[in-house]
Amino acid sequence: MKKPCASAPGNRARIRTIKAGSVHLKIYSGTLKKRPIYTVYWRVGEKPYRKLFADPQKAEDFAKAQAEQLAAGQVNAPAISITDAQTYREAQRRLGPVAVPLHVVAGEYADILQKLGDNGTVRQAIEFFLHNAVRPDLIRTVSQVVEEFIATKTADGLSQVYLDDCGWRLRVFATDFQTPISHVCTRDIEEWLRKLSIGLATRNNFRRLIITLFNFARRRGYLPRDRETEARWLEKPKIKSKPIQIFTPQELRELLTVSEGQPKLAILIGAFTGIRSAEMLRLNWENFNWEEGVIDIGCDQTKTASRRLVPILEPLSAWIRPFVKRHGPVLNYSLPVCLAEAFGTAAKKADAVRREQDPEAPPFKWKQNGLRHSYASYRLAVMEDVSKLSLELGNSPQKVFSNYRKVVTKSQGNLWFGVLPETPANIVPITAVA
Repeated sequence: MKKPCASAPGNRARIRTIKAGSVHLKIYSGTLKKRPIYTVYWRVGEKPYRKLFADPQKAEDFAKAQAEQLAAGQVNAPAISITDAQTYREAQRRLGPVAVPLHVVAGEYADILQKLGDNGTVRQAIEFFLHNAVRPDLIRTVSQVVEEFIATKTADGLSQVYLDDCGWRLRVFATDFQTPISHVCTRDIEEWLRKLSIGLATRNNFRRLIITLFNFARRRGYLPRDRETEARWLEKPKIKSKPIQIFTPQELRELLTVSEGQPKLAILIGAFTGIRSAEMLRLNWENFNWEEGVIDIGCDQTKTASRRLVPILEPLSAWIRPFVKRHGPVLNYSLPVCLAEAFGTAAKKADAVRREQDPEAPPFKWKQNGLRHSYASYRLAVMEDVSKLSLELGNSPQKVFSNYRKVVTKSQGNLWFGVLPETPANIVPITAVA
């Protein structure tokens, strides 16, 4: 087997290192044709050099002299012009505080120029970045902004129903966007919204809350303040207006027959007050002024942020007596979606009973906003006063007039408000006994 070359540094034991400043030369020992040999090994740039000696002292003397020359810059290297040398020294001087090798700076600078092309200078690119980038200490994930938003709104005293609704929708959004909010773009949000299995109205509710969240982030400095947010450009879904759908007095009876507890109470309030579902969730028993016969809904409970008085009509008063309390929330549902599920369940029960009685009967379906539309339609037919009804509903007279005028007759209205609880035959009114 052929022996390794004696002159290769990696095949011998290192005997010592010669230093001069930051320069290190190594002397290796070995044999060549059975004679001791000493190799001085060094580099100039990336190029390796070596020199062989039979005498260790001569090898050491040479190594010392070569190390001193290298340290002083007196080495054999490709000649450069005076201008190039001056340029090199000036570049090194400017790089002094940065402590980055010159070749690294040159490489990165060349890459930047190549990427920029004709789109601007390096200085312009840096100024644009500094102007648009969010400070590192102000970078927040979507989830962090959502929790801060909820905490802020809680401290501001907003209703628990609003906070629960915001928390539910925005946390769903944050779960699917595990990234800094400054990295979220309009296209990503729109694609996410379209993938949700929800109706257009619900999608629009998500959209509005996301816009509110991004505006909050901009005020806090988590997004640039001198421009619109990415959420600002979200396309609003085109919600086609549908004809007003109302329940008949018979359908109301069917719903009340199959319902009990909280779902029944919610149906009664909706049917005989026209209060919106979201407002219903904010109602407290303290809002019921029994002496004046009105429900006093505060400005913090209404959609329009205006106080509203809704009359406690005879059918409502008769039906809700078993439910009345002195104080506390009227309904125990925390979110509108929970109330919607309760309404949907009541409709399914009514449909089952209807099919059992008559297999050929049409299906019983829940009507979107049907209780509010029914109250408004029947109430207008009975009272024939658009202005008064608009105050009860919290709508403009124009909307009440256009939506509910001539939808039903006065006799039908009397039937609706004539839906009363049945009095058992074995119970006799006290006045009759006297």
